[in-house]
Amino acid sequence: MNKLKLLLLTAVALLFGFSSLYSYNRDLDVVQYVSATIKAVGWASSELETESLKFDHALTELMAGTNDEANLQLRFELLWSRIEVLLKGEESQPLREQPGMMPLLRRFRAQLVLWEERVYGLTAADRAGILALQQELAVYRTLTREVNVESFSGANVWHQLNIIQDIRVRSMLYLAGLLLSGGLMLWLLLRENRSNRHLAFHDMLTGLPNRMYFYQLMGNAITTAQKERHRIAVHMVDLNEFKAINDSLGHEVGDRLLRVIASRLRQAIGDQGQVARLGGDEFVVIQQRLADPVEAEQMASHLWQSLSREIRLNDGCLSPLACIGTSLYPDHGTTMPELLSHADTAMYHAKHNRQSAVQLFELGMDERRLRRQKLAVGLQAALEKDELALHYQPIFRLDTGRIESLEALLRWQSPEFGHVSPLELIAVAEHHGLARALNEWVLYRACRQLRQWQLAGFDGLKVNVNISPTMFMRGQLAAAVAHTLRETGISAAALVLEITEDTSLWDTAGSLDTLHELRRIGVEIALDDFGTGYSSFSHLRQLPVNKLKIDKSFVADLSTDQRAFDLVKTIVTLAQSLEMAVTAEGIELPEQQQRLQQLGCQLGQGYLLAKPMPAEAVAGWLARDGRPYALSV
Repeated sequence: MNKLKLLLLTAVALLFGFSSLYSYNRDLDVVQYVSATIKAVGWASSELETESLKFDHALTELMAGTNDEANLQLRFELLWSRIEVLLKGEESQPLREQPGMMPLLRRFRAQLVLWEERVYGLTAADRAGILALQQELAVYRTLTREVNVESFSGANVWHQLNIIQDIRVRSMLYLAGLLLSGGLMLWLLLRENRSNRHLAFHDMLTGLPNRMYFYQLMGNAITTAQKERHRIAVHMVDLNEFKAINDSLGHEVGDRLLRVIASRLRQAIGDQGQVARLGGDEFVVIQQRLADPVEAEQMASHLWQSLSREIRLNDGCLSPLACIGTSLYPDHGTTMPELLSHADTAMYHAKHNRQSAVQLFELGMDERRLRRQKLAVGLQAALEKDELALHYQPIFRLDTGRIESLEALLRWQSPEFGHVSPLELIAVAEHHGLARALNEWVLYRACRQLRQWQLAGFDGLKVNVNISPTMFMRGQLAAAVAHTLRETGISAAALVLEITEDTSLWDTAGSLDTLHELRRIGVEIALDDFGTGYSSFSHLRQLPVNKLKIDKSFVADLSTDQRAFDLVKTIVTLAQSLEMAVTAEGIELPEQQQRLQQLGCQLGQGYLLAKPMPAEAVAGWLARDGRPYALSV
């Protein structure tokens, strides 16, 4: 009896499904036809306007001397060819059916015939002829623009869109009703606890096993490894700056990023293991049946490479940056807590390792992690007690030897650990949520110190302050800068913010908004360590940046390596074309300074010119020999 009911309900559901699919496909055909017509008209009108604009631009380039007559003639022929296609092409039929379109196309083609001899006779010196031709072209540019706008906003298009909407609503309601009926029938036959069981053991966003299910998988993997006497690897995966991405781009982008990461991890591990999401941006991969530890390192590198590919968004691209820590059974532990703890320690080490984002657990890493934790506690206390210090390194104009600015450099003498390097200090602040407080401390102290020097008579000085990517991406920077300027009383023009070159910053609309807001305030922006990151020319062209700072690694080889010389020359030329000043870091030899001046580099800093010095030593150094702004090397 139950089998008969099952067959009957299945037959009814299939009947509903087939009838729904038939009705839906018929409506879809109509929608596709109307939609194709709209697209054809819009595409054709847009192409016509585009070719007109390109021809006009070619005239401008010829007059400016940035392109030649051949380019102008090519653009003219392409414009003519486009009009011929629109007049005769089968795919352009919907456009020709638009009211008034055929007369416009014929009139435009007739005008091209009249222009032909003039276009092929134009030269860059014939400025009057170019301007006259542009004036005549302006009439047709206006007409094509009106046609382009009308193709997307005319009453006819709205009518077609209304038709599409009406068909879609009716078809979707019909389809939804039928599918709902069939679904309800099938639902009576399904076991409800099957769905509940899946939800209890899987992450709803990514579909991966959740923390509870992972513990079962991990326990089974350890048991199997004990019986079969083979190794397993636990890869702990963590995304860098995921919270900043959520805050700046929204949770929808963050969720999409997590789904892509989950998919890439599944594909990378394949049938060699399982992937689970522990929560937030933490994933873990179990790799089974290893014959050699090298296989674990190879898999970790493969996972990292898979995750690092770009993800396309609506307004740009996002390049995920992940850190992976790996522990091995039984090499690094025989229990689940040991393996997870050691993998997490290795991952923490990878997060703060500039050379590699993948790390296999090693003995002694726990001690380094404990050091970082103690440093974080000490840094918090140092910020509260104002125990940090700033040293300042002058930046000179290489042509005149005058001081342009002083870069604020962070220093910390820890009571427990002694001198802590700036790189380690910043890494601790980033990982333990102290980056914002540290940035605001440095910004305020540097601006306050600059104000004191200005009151002492050194009015022309500026101060350079390095900004953390975390603070930049969270959209807090502009407000903090404005507040600091008000509190300290220095002018915005005396502050230069140095922001490290990083693709993850420039690929978002929010980053550009922050930069533009800073420029509206009036501060200068320098792109630090240029040449070591991933900024493309297209990124650089969009950024409201005043200065580029050439990384010291290029300057170091400037006098001995022709390729380094050519690269620096290219950067200087590029910056000049974008109206940006160039600062060279790490000048330590007279030959380097001479070559930089030869290339036209405006600014420089380094031990050859002046070493970093405490704030209390700067005023005396500036006033030395009565030449407060003179380069004395």
